[in-house]
Amino acid sequence: MKLKDNVALVTGGSRGIGRAICLALAQAGADLAVNYHRASDQAQEVVSTIRQIGRRAIACQADVSEADEAQSLVDGVVTEWGRLDILINNAGITIGGGTLVDADLKTWERVMRTNLNSAVYLIKAALPHMRRQKYGQIVNISSNVINSLPPGSSAYSVSKAGLIALTKVLSKEEAPHGIRINAVSPGMTLSDMGRSALERRTPDSAQRFLNSIPLARAAEPEEIAPIVVFLVSDDASYITGQNYVVNGGDRTESYQ
Repeated sequence: MKLKDNVALVTGGSRGIGRAICLALAQAGADLAVNYHRASDQAQEVVSTIRQIGRRAIACQADVSEADEAQSLVDGVVTEWGRLDILINNAGITIGGGTLVDADLKTWERVMRTNLNSAVYLIKAALPHMRRQKYGQIVNISSNVINSLPPGSSAYSVSKAGLIALTKVLSKEEAPHGIRINAVSPGMTLSDMGRSALERRTPDSAQRFLNSIPLARAAEPEEIAPIVVFLVSDDASYITGQNYVVNGGDRTESYQ
C-alpha cells in the first residue's frame, strides 16, 4: 500500500471531492482525520467506511476559516496519532455572482477566509510538525476557474488563484525540509457545489456547457481523487510546486 501508516488530514472531507479523497487515501493505506464544519452525519459515514477498509479514522469538527480552530484541528490530529504526514486543503465555498462593484464585502471576506485563508492557517499549523519529521505532503484543491476568470466570479476566482500562488511560493520555501506542496484544479465536478452551479443554469444552458467540454460531461468526485493520491505518494517524489488541472480537456471559454 503506497501510503501505509501515513496520517492524513482532509478538510471538507465529509462530502463530494473531499469524501472521495478520504476514501482513496484510505484505500492507499493512510489513516484519516476527516474534517467537517456542519455535516456531522456525513462525516461519520465516511469514517465508518474508512474503518471498513481497515484503516483508522476520526471525524474532526472545525471551522477552518478561523485561525484558532485550524490550529486546534492540526494539534488534535498530532495528539491523537503522534504525527501528520499529509494535509489536503479541500474546504471551499462559492456564493452568488455579480460584479465586484456590487459585491457585499462580508461575502467577499467569507469566501477568502474559507477558500484561501483556511489553507494558510492549516499549513502554518502543520509545517512545524512536518519539519520535525523532515517529511510532509500538502495538496491544495484549487479550481479550473483560474483558467477562465469569468466576470461575476471575483471572490471565488481570486481565492482559487491565490491557492496556486501559495502552492508555488511555499513549495520553494519548504523543499529543503523534505515537504512537497502541489495543487489540483478540478473542472466541473458533480459535487454538491458543482451540481448547484449546473442547476442555476437553464437546462439548455447546462447541456451546452457540458457539451463544450471535450469529454462532454462533468467529472465524478472519484475521478479527482486519484491524482491527489499520486501527488502525496512516493511515485511523485520529484514533483513539487505544480498545479494539475483535471478538467476533461475543458476549454477556458466554456466557463463564460
